[in-house]
Amino acid sequence: MSQSTSPSSTPRYLSYGLMFVSVLALALNLRAAASSVGPLLAEIGDGMNFGGGTLGFLTSLPGLIFGVLGLFAVRIGKRFGISTTLLLSALALAFGIGLRAWVENSWPFLVLSIIGLTGIAIANVLMPAWIKVHGRQYTVSLMTVYSVCVVAAGAIGAAATAPLAQYFADVFNPDTGWRAALSTWGVVALVPVVLWWLVTRRIGYDYPHIPIQDRPSKKIFRSPTAWAMTAFFGLQSTQVYVQFGWLPQIFRDAGVEPGEAGLLLATTAAIGLVGSLIMPTVVDRAKHLWTWPVAFGVLSALGYLGLLLWPAEGRWLWVILLGIGGMAFATAISLLPARSVEPDVTARLSGFVQPVGYILAGLGPMLVGVLYAATQTWTITLIALLVVGVLMAIAGALAARDVNVDDEL
Repeated sequence: MSQSTSPSSTPRYLSYGLMFVSVLALALNLRAAASSVGPLLAEIGDGMNFGGGTLGFLTSLPGLIFGVLGLFAVRIGKRFGISTTLLLSALALAFGIGLRAWVENSWPFLVLSIIGLTGIAIANVLMPAWIKVHGRQYTVSLMTVYSVCVVAAGAIGAAATAPLAQYFADVFNPDTGWRAALSTWGVVALVPVVLWWLVTRRIGYDYPHIPIQDRPSKKIFRSPTAWAMTAFFGLQSTQVYVQFGWLPQIFRDAGVEPGEAGLLLATTAAIGLVGSLIMPTVVDRAKHLWTWPVAFGVLSALGYLGLLLWPAEGRWLWVILLGIGGMAFATAISLLPARSVEPDVTARLSGFVQPVGYILAGLGPMLVGVLYAATQTWTITLIALLVVGVLMAIAGALAARDVNVDDEL
């Protein structure tokens, strides 16, 4: 493959339609693998003989993998090109998530989960950079599609997995039910594999080349705005993945039926769709953007306070508050291209903010599992999450300042 010299040298016949459906298809697969675990946590534990500590590790695995493996995403993207790397990510996702449920041993289950989540981790980092390189006048609309579909994937995975498990259990047997439901998301991932193969054939190598004299003189971690964005992204991700892994169990322990518990989790993600629709445009145009992340943090804190005091009685109100707070994801992801100018800086910023943020987030579900196993109560966890909501408001206000990371470098 020949290396292009600039984003503008890529072929012009990459139509908006192909960009749209390719971004949509891959984004729809970037959360279902994580959100589908929570509604079936008990079944996975029984089927794989996982104890409480291992289940806690399983719920924290998405955040940890997204963080650790995401650190290498930019290097891999430079080696193979962004589009080719996204194709490889889709292949890893389909393989790992599609096969993990059919093994009989816990270690192969965890290894295949890591393979699938590695694909998601790399795609998380490189997709904003790909949109910055190829989006041109469609950058905001493509970021909207991306953030909407990522949030939708979380809602779909949470809402559909338990009913799918019940359906397959009725058709086959209970042990096959949960396995088939989990592997469904690997089969769905075959669609972006085909689409990104087409994109890759048309584009070729597409990592942007920056002349030496135009390259930033400082490392990305020297940017105060990058650190504020990292804290904001990490704190909102902590909440998201704790919710994915444990929110259904919190409701089940409060007496809510498993099906409704999954639906409650799906509701938080579905409300986040509204944020995904509006926040890319808000981030692009708002004059006082800091007020939005502050509101999201405060509403999240109120939602956790409600879960602490009246978990079952006010469950629908609490998930609405948490869902509005979940709009912080669309805000955080939209800040990546909005607070950078050069595509290379966008890639480096995404490769810093998301991995470090996910590493912080990955510790949350694991600590929740340890706390719950030790205390058999959700009190300490919910108080800690309330504090996380307040800290997210502060970090978001700092991250939303009208500053370009390019200038800070």
